[in-house]
Amino acid sequence: MRAGEIVRTEDATGPLLRFSGAIDREAVRRFRLLVPPASWPPRADLTAVTTIDAAGLELLVHLARKPRRRGGELEVLGLAGHLRPVLARAGLAGLLSPDAPTH
Repeated sequence: MRAGEIVRTEDATGPLLRFSGAIDREAVRRFRLLVPPASWPPRADLTAVTTIDAAGLELLVHLARKPRRRGGELEVLGLAGHLRPVLARAGLAGLLSPDAPTH
């Protein structure tokens, strides 16, 4: 299993968080040490995620709350198809727009 990583980066549209590998407690811990909540962008690319545990799901909840406070939504990009049921079972289906691309 590939170690998980969450990095703040930018694409043509602007800042985003790029998740990859196994998003577990350790990956979330490293991310929180390096990226302060004030700089969390309202976009997350989950294309390269292989697995996600409870700590990763909890981080997604926190990421979604921040833009909602300002009337926005967390934009989830490239959600791997095998993660949709995981997010739905965790009660996070609201993060997923029906037309969000899957890979």
